[in-house]
Amino acid sequence: MIHIYGDSHASFSFKNLKLPHNNMWCPSITMFRIGRDNTIINFNKNIINENDIIILVYGEVDCRCHIQKQKNLGYDEDIIINNLVINYYKTIQNNLVDLIDKNIKVIIVGIIPPTKQNDYEILHGPILHEFPFLGTDNDRVRYTNKINNLLEEIAKNNNYIYFNGYSYYTRLDGTLKHELSDLNVHLKHNQFFLEEFYNLYTKINKTDN
Repeated sequence: MIHIYGDSHASFSFKNLKLPHNNMWCPSITMFRIGRDNTIINFNKNIINENDIIILVYGEVDCRCHIQKQKNLGYDEDIIINNLVINYYKTIQNNLVDLIDKNIKVIIVGIIPPTKQNDYEILHGPILHEFPFLGTDNDRVRYTNKINNLLEEIAKNNNYIYFNGYSYYTRLDGTLKHELSDLNVHLKHNQFFLEEFYNLYTKINKTDN
């Protein structure tokens, strides 16, 4: 069984997943909150069985709004990002420590490319407040890339699996291909993401057999 935890991207990106799964996503949950509270929202270790897969999908909201907000308060970008990912990792470790003997697989999903501000404003009008975006397109691309690099490194060093199924959806400038989105910040045409995931799932099963 696959157990999916995350923000709204856990719902949009894994929509129509044709594998046995529980999708326990919760909207607008930040990576920061997961790390601060030492809690994975809706997580219940008692429903995790031998050889199950746990998927974690967090961080887009942080890259879109909260990292720049902290920078505007005078904090260093790399310190913000490093603390964010380290605390997230600690929460994952703390919540899964009792499941070590169950041979579970942990998949940490990379963050979706950010929506270009102009794409958003063409449809929704000028952004006149701090949400849904803070920072320039280049800023948000940079935050996304930095966090994804750290997530990949943590996965490699801790026998987790890093999965980023968004390459097909990424423009050369690092932003999201808007024509494949929900015209906001999520995927709409997610079949390419799912194809990448099915390939990963097949590799996982081959490794176990």
